[in-house]
Amino acid sequence: MNSPIEPATTPESAATTRTRPRIGRAPGSKNSAMQDRAVRTREAIIAVAARHFDTDGYGNTSINTITHAGKFAKGAMYYHFPSKEAIAEHLISDWNHTLDETISEALAAGSSSTAGEKLTAIFISLAQHIGEDTNLRAGMKLTLEPTINNGAAFAHWVEVISDIIETAITDGELTDTPTTHRLAWNLCAGTVGAANASAALRVD
Repeated sequence: MNSPIEPATTPESAATTRTRPRIGRAPGSKNSAMQDRAVRTREAIIAVAARHFDTDGYGNTSINTITHAGKFAKGAMYYHFPSKEAIAEHLISDWNHTLDETISEALAAGSSSTAGEKLTAIFISLAQHIGEDTNLRAGMKLTLEPTINNGAAFAHWVEVISDIIETAITDGELTDTPTTHRLAWNLCAGTVGAANASAALRVD
């Protein structure tokens, strides 16, 4: 029996209480669009900063330089990066990843190659990367920037190249001389120096 207080539910009243389908955006699509925009903004900030770090130097690039050149609101800038050093650290991290990947690929592909062939493959590949990618070129240069926490990135680069050279010395492939032991440092520093000279002379 129906309650004297609550009327019986009729098919018509039940139909009117059903949840109607929502028309418009699919659930989550607005958030997805916002996330995509945030990713694009972050990438744009990194690209603008890298371009100025590469051509003007880290010390001559300020937050104002980056926001003005990229037409970013400072709020958007600080939302993604608390400082220009944080951008630099991101670029160095990307460089380290590319460096390790390049060396691993060269060693795997040339397991029976000489040390000279391995080093040639590594530095040709790195030269192509930094020639084509401003972010990587800036990240490489920042490994020698003394005012930021670069995680001893340049020392890591020299160390992994030294491992190849020291193995070649042990195997008798390279002569054991002070010059040979310093070869890794010279190769790495020379690569950075060539990139800096190219930027200074505006030669691609």
